Amino acid sequence: MAKEKELLVHIENTLAMKEKRKEAINRSKAKPLPSTYKVNELAKELHPGFIKAKIIKIETLSHNTKKFTFKSLAKNGRFPYFRAGQYVTITTKVGNSLVTRPYSIFSSPNEALEGILELAITDCGLLSTYLCTKVKVGHIVLVSEPCGDFHYDDIRDRKHIVGIAGGTGVTPFVSMIKAIIEGSEHFKFTLLYGVNTYSDLLIDVKKINHPLIKTAVIVEKEDVDGCYKGLITKDILKKYVTKDSSVFMCGAKAMYDFVRDELKNIGLEDVPIREEKNTIVDLDVKELKTYDLIVRMKNDIYKIKARNNETLLVAMERAGLAAPNRCRIGKCGFCHSRLINGEIYVREEDEFRRGADFKFNYIHPCCSYPKSDIEIEVPVVEELKEV
Repeated sequence: MAKEKELLVHIENTLAMKEKRKEAINRSKAKPLPSTYKVNELAKELHPGFIKAKIIKIETLSHNTKKFTFKSLAKNGRFPYFRAGQYVTITTKVGNSLVTRPYSIFSSPNEALEGILELAITDCGLLSTYLCTKVKVGHIVLVSEPCGDFHYDDIRDRKHIVGIAGGTGVTPFVSMIKAIIEGSEHFKFTLLYGVNTYSDLLIDVKKINHPLIKTAVIVEKEDVDGCYKGLITKDILKKYVTKDSSVFMCGAKAMYDFVRDELKNIGLEDVPIREEKNTIVDLDVKELKTYDLIVRMKNDIYKIKARNNETLLVAMERAGLAAPNRCRIGKCGFCHSRLINGEIYVREEDEFRRGADFKFNYIHPCCSYPKSDIEIEVPVVEELKEV
């Protein structure tokens, strides 16, 4: 009997709930649902795609490097928050070509929220030379949202980071130093900074005074008080890198190979290493050939020329096509395109395609060189058409 009474009470409560819901609905105000939700608004702020930005200051850092300060022209007046060490891409017209290049961020994460972004750019390469020699204050470009995994991660990385920089490869580490000083990042950081001459330094290391930060400068061609002379050596690595360190490297590939070998020689082969991969350049070929490249972009079809020593992306840029790209190393997948016909070549170290990409004929034009006439289908990014 007790169970039957319990069941009857349960049924009565269930039936009463229906009436209570009706009453609650009748009491509520008749107003439309919100057009957007907070989570969507936050996602849009963190991942806005491309942002128009204006150059508001250009300063000389060294004989061949300048610092460009950009002001966000987004509605909220900000750049998206980033992790110190990440990069953005800059897109602008160079002649008739629409050119995009990635640059490590020089400023701090908190400055992005104030609408400021700084990049250190060296006069070397198509877009970089154009920016350093032709562009004036007031020039407007497209800036991508932050990208890349060359940043500190407290789950992945050890609490002590040793950053090894060659020349302008110090840029992402400058951002890390600023982030530690402002408090947006918290880890022990040692910078080993190699330059040709002391005047090549992009940051005055003598002014850095923070308990979590140490610096050592290695000058190749000069004797400078307080600096090592020559190149980074096994003894220098042994002094600063321990089993409790993670190593981040940004510079030339030769430096990467040397450091890896020397860490093995001093018994630190298990130290985690992250490398900022260098942008893919023209291929060294025995015979220069030119192929037809058919590019399909939605309803538009373009027939252009592509050389066998250049990537498909470079060929599209030369032709003025708004081809999407970010990392230019085959890794991020932003230029993900379908290969309809033809044969390509990808260097082994630049091959980041998944099994599904091979199965369904998808490629990354930023690291793909033509070996025949090619036909590809390329995604369209509407913002790039506005440049």
